[in-house]
Amino acid sequence: MPLDLQLHRIQKLLKLLKNPHHGPHFIHVAGTNGKGSVCSYISHILTEAGIKNGRFNSPHLVTPRDSIQINNIPVSISLYEKCKAYINETNEKHKVGCTEFELLTCVAFQVFAETETPIAIMEVGVGGRMDATNVLPAERTLVVGITKVALDHQNLLGKTLAEIGYQKVGIFKEKVPAVIDGTNDESVLQVARNEARELQCSLIVTDPLRDCYIKPALLGDYQYDNLAVALKMIDVLKSKGYNTLTEESIENGVKATVWPGRLQMYNFDVQKIGLDDTQSVPILLDGAHNSQAAVELGKYLSSIRNKNGFIFVIAITKGKELSELFKPIIIGSDIVIFTQFNDGIEGMPWIEPTSVDILKEQVSAEEIDCKEVLTIPRVEDAIMEAILESRKSGRQIVVCGSLYLVADILRL
Repeated sequence: MPLDLQLHRIQKLLKLLKNPHHGPHFIHVAGTNGKGSVCSYISHILTEAGIKNGRFNSPHLVTPRDSIQINNIPVSISLYEKCKAYINETNEKHKVGCTEFELLTCVAFQVFAETETPIAIMEVGVGGRMDATNVLPAERTLVVGITKVALDHQNLLGKTLAEIGYQKVGIFKEKVPAVIDGTNDESVLQVARNEARELQCSLIVTDPLRDCYIKPALLGDYQYDNLAVALKMIDVLKSKGYNTLTEESIENGVKATVWPGRLQMYNFDVQKIGLDDTQSVPILLDGAHNSQAAVELGKYLSSIRNKNGFIFVIAITKGKELSELFKPIIIGSDIVIFTQFNDGIEGMPWIEPTSVDILKEQVSAEEIDCKEVLTIPRVEDAIMEAILESRKSGRQIVVCGSLYLVADILRL
């Protein structure tokens, strides 16, 4: 089922629900890469400052409940199920026809309303202008942020960076301060300036060398860009009277920030896949899902690469642009295992994996002469093969290409 980006359905359902999104104040974040990290930085900083906050991220890693957190803790199963049932019943009773993501977004709004959460951080799902999260009232929005914009979802958002940027900056709201990553392409920055001028909102363009005055807790040089956006958004909150956002709480919040599945070193328990020993295996997990994310992953891998090379376990969502996806990360000494994450993603029935044969063809198309390319569709078998090979050769295992693959590994 293809994505259907519209706002009329969720607007109708929220009205029937008595507008739960009119309660909290909001922070809204869009972008292609980095928006989840920015949301996590802000949430951890607010928590350290003693400011109760909610956070809505997508996609979820293990269950949809993970998408809705308060003070960085997933909401209770009982509250989640209660709100989900209420939302679904209302949607069905009035035949609104909301999509799964629109329903989940409404669940988040309902949770934040029922828990009387004063600030909620909302991450855009796809695009921005027509995304389900873009129903936030301007008068309830404190600040919006745009992270790095790259080519992704071109079939939905446009073929050029400027066209995609236009969809992202659609979350700008009249007279609400906006922050944008200054390392973006000039065409994206110009689109942002035009939108800000039209809506009479101040636009803050970040410079990571100037604005990122704290070392990021998350791995990867690009986190300086993300943290610069988060810190500037925090500055806006400070200007609005959130006085507990002190230098100490900001620094402690940054240090405490975690963001699973993004350059995360994870000790995998091999007994979970039937190996009869207790020695865990370190696996680098990264949801790099487009060419820009692959470039950034490649930069990090080059800083830790040794003569043995890596073992890659890779799966990609169907419909992704595959060209130039593997060249930034794979070289001749590496072993590649292509696999397919389990489809039937809860709450996201439209998500499917690309077949392993198509992925193998792409490696040939990019003329990457790596040591060995295997196709193992079943994730459990793929990770088993990677672990056995790692033990023989000493190669580091890297799981990448999709957060849905990362989620499957974490479920194991």
